[in-house]
This record gives sequence, structure tokens and C-alpha cells, in this order.
Amino acid sequence: MLVIKKKSLIIGLLVILLIITGYLNFAFNNNSLRPAGNPNGSKNGSGKLDGNVTVTDPNENDGKTGDESKETSGSRFFIDYRFEREHNRNKEVEYINSIINNPDSDHEMIKEAQAQLLELTSNMEAEAAIENLIKAKGFKDAIAIMHKNNVNIIVDKPELTADEVAQILEIVKRHSDFSTDNIVIIPRS
Repeated sequence: MLVIKKKSLIIGLLVILLIITGYLNFAFNNNSLRPAGNPNGSKNGSGKLDGNVTVTDPNENDGKTGDESKETSGSRFFIDYRFEREHNRNKEVEYINSIINNPDSDHEMIKEAQAQLLELTSNMEAEAAIENLIKAKGFKDAIAIMHKNNVNIIVDKPELTADEVAQILEIVKRHSDFSTDNIVIIPRS
């Protein structure tokens, strides 16, 4: 009985860690989208945003050059992907927790669900660390997608030099157990 309580406590802590990670990811992404003239993104007393802020329809070109449109759509890709990933993971965690908390689940099924939850949490932490370290190296944005046998990295840059690929490989290998053969780096144009 004590072992089950410990496992339940560990799973509860993992779920809390997952929620905190999701919140920090959401908060970090919101900070990067705020206008440069107003770091708080708040309104002044007149109800208008401080600084020069232009609100445009993301589907309209508004006379932007092709490069500016690509930059906006590239950033949108990364934002949309993270939102979708978080949404899907929340569903997955909810499903796993329903198996763990179901009194009709047998011991082996609960044990497997706990292992999946632990692996999911581990992957989330590694992906976040890899993404942030790649951005810290000067890349505009990056997404890490970890699977059982490989990891895919999508970088917001149309072409990568050999040095940039080496930097990304070093980061991924440091934060995962994958060999170079199992790491795929995809430049996004």
C-alpha cells in the first residue's frame, strides 16, 4: 500500500511539473510576442497601447515584401506548433491519468501508464531545454520533437552552415541519449 502511495505521489508531482512547464512555456511565448515599445504589454491610462503598435490580419500581406511575409508565417508556424503540441500532450496526460486512477485498471496497466507519463515528462523537459539552448545560440526559433528512436529539430532558418549543424547536434546529444544518426535537423524556409 505504501508503494502505491509513493507512486501516486510521484505521478502527482509529475503532473504538477507538467502544468508548471506548460505555464512557463505559455508565459515565455507571450513575452516574446509583446510589442518592443511596451515590455508589459499593458495599456496606458487612455486605454491605448503605449508605443506604435500596428494590428494587422495575419492572412493579409499589407504590402509586405516576400521576406517579411515569410518571417511572419515562419513565426506563426512555431507558435501554432507549440500550442497544438501542448494541447495534445494535455489530452495524453489526461488519458494516462484516467488509466492510473481507474480502480478497474490492473497493476501492469497502471505500471505501464506511469512509465509513459514519466517518459512524456522527461521528453517535455528535454525538448524545452533543447529549444531554449538552440535559441540562445542565436537562432530565431526552434522546435524539438522527441520520439522513442529519434529526435527531429526544426530550425527557423532557410539554410544551415556546417558549424550551425554541429552546434545543434552538440546541444541535442547533451540533452538526450540519441546518437548523431538518430538526430534529424530540418531548416524551415
